[in-house]
Amino acid sequence: MVVKNLTRNNIVLLVCLLILILLYPLFEMEVGLLQEVLMTAVLFSGVFSLDFSSRSLKILLPLGTVTAATIWIHHFIPGYLVSLADFITTVLFLLAIVVLMIRHIALSQNVTATIILSSINCYLLLGLLGGVMLIIADVVYRYVHSSDQHAIAFAHQQTPEFYDFVYLSFVTLTTLGYGDITPVSHLARSIAILIALSGQMYVTILIAMLVGKFLARPRGR
Repeated sequence: MVVKNLTRNNIVLLVCLLILILLYPLFEMEVGLLQEVLMTAVLFSGVFSLDFSSRSLKILLPLGTVTAATIWIHHFIPGYLVSLADFITTVLFLLAIVVLMIRHIALSQNVTATIILSSINCYLLLGLLGGVMLIIADVVYRYVHSSDQHAIAFAHQQTPEFYDFVYLSFVTLTTLGYGDITPVSHLARSIAILIALSGQMYVTILIAMLVGKFLARPRGR
């Protein structure tokens, strides 16, 4: 029963991530509260996506609740400090869930459907984490320089949206590198390097771990 619930929670998390990353940008304008709803769903489905220890849940649940609160406060009360609090808490939560997911996958004995789904979700969360980190770099850059210039150069020369940063993160994570969006500030470039390295290390190490676990299974199981 627990395994079925974990699989279901991972499917919910995967669907929310795919809608947020792939389908939401298809709308030409922001659709109401959809982004905030999706982010909140990602937060809490992520908390219950794996059989985390009680110690880990004591970290994830309060952090997820605080993150959800800052997301909604930012929606209704826009401002520099509020937005910064929103993005920082989101980064902290995503970083915590990614680290705990990788740890859980590494310590798992068998390669199950839940573990495979968690591996996919973890990779998508890593890309989302990079996007929010790039937003922080941009917000800090504009505040420090007190100008409309951005830490990242966008080819379309318009006010960047949430998806623009997420797009850059995934393009960097996969080392695709179209070049239509490029980091300008030192902080943004450092984050881009970190995202690229994380993406390559994640794929290389995770695939090695999963293949090793699969080959180590006793015959007939």
